[in-house]
Amino acid sequence: MASLVLGACEKSDNVAQLHADTVATAKYYTPRVDELAKRRDSIFQRGRSVPGNTPDVPEVVRLINEANDKVNEMKGITGSLEKQADDAAKANKADELEKLNDESSEKLDIDWTIANDNLTKVEAWLWQFEQGRGALPPPPPPPPATASDTGEPPPAAAGSGAGSAATEKATEKATEKAAKKAATEKVDTKSGQPKTEPKAAAPKAAGSAAK
Repeated sequence: MASLVLGACEKSDNVAQLHADTVATAKYYTPRVDELAKRRDSIFQRGRSVPGNTPDVPEVVRLINEANDKVNEMKGITGSLEKQADDAAKANKADELEKLNDESSEKLDIDWTIANDNLTKVEAWLWQFEQGRGALPPPPPPPPATASDTGEPPPAAAGSGAGSAATEKATEKATEKAAKKAATEKVDTKSGQPKTEPKAAAPKAAGSAAK
């Protein structure tokens, strides 16, 4: 008889401890899940300004949808976990309480990790997108130089028809200039060499003039 009473007391103590552990699990995860839900709602609000054709949007949508599913599942668990624990404790079902606590803790831990990681990635992507929206476009490159700016015709593209025409025109001008210069030079008909101006006679020394 004593052994039966002792066993009943031990089971009762075990049920009470398992009930307390299960309730503690619900109380621990409830505020953490609520915080994830706030972050999710904030992302939904910020995401309204993101165009649907923005790069990476399909992956971002996948991440936030998965996080949303996990948050909703966790809310369902934390919302009913305490009542389930109360019912199992009243029925003095220690095994059911132990299973309820173990499975709920594992499920909440895995889902919270996935949801938190996904929300963190989406928040980082949104931050980068929002930082880039207000950036000014780079200044346009300066226009190419024109003949009025430099006095010379603008350089033509290599191999183009305009480049070939410009080269021929420059060659003609150089040839014409050389011909004009040659025509103005005085040539000695005998030697074929350009004439040179006669040098002025050097002044006589002062001593020679005295003689």
